[in-house]
Amino acid sequence: MAQPNPRFCIQRDGTEAGPYDLVQMAGLLRKHIIDGETLTRLEGDDGWKPFSWQPQFSVVREMSPNATSMRLEELNDEALNERSPVPLPSREFLLQMVAFGVGCLVLGAGAFVLAWLSAAVGMVLLYAGIGIALAASVMILCGILDEDWLKLVLIFGVPLYDIYYIICNFDKYAKLLAVRYAAISVALGAVLGMATR
Repeated sequence: MAQPNPRFCIQRDGTEAGPYDLVQMAGLLRKHIIDGETLTRLEGDDGWKPFSWQPQFSVVREMSPNATSMRLEELNDEALNERSPVPLPSREFLLQMVAFGVGCLVLGAGAFVLAWLSAAVGMVLLYAGIGIALAASVMILCGILDEDWLKLVLIFGVPLYDIYYIICNFDKYAKLLAVRYAAISVALGAVLGMATR
């Protein structure tokens, strides 16, 4: 039987902390103190598992900063009824991704026109795009390398785990990913513009 007001213990740097209710867990998640792969267990349970595997993870991730603990029982019931093994994106997130995709197309189209008009400008845009994309990728890699050695083994040794890791920690890397793909769009637009002159 599900606990009406679930409280979680967490593991950080080999030590146990908590228990925390859903609102407190949402605060820890927003401050990047924990993420989807932080080991958690329900109070009174001995089984540790990544937070993203807990049915309450999607509720905590979407919780408002102004949330209080008054509706925890309803939130817990909703989470248990709508459990998904992979964190599902919210409608707001999907709209942001569509807007970002349109923005990348606009940047690529602008780079295409400029490169088509001038090969010199096209080369500048190409090298700038590649340089910015590489810099963003290096910064993402540096963030990943800050993880503990066990997580690094999973990221670099288990196929597709790196994608799962990025999904669970998307908030942490969102800005760098946006910069990288915007820069790639500019570089591709410049290449196409110069190729069609």
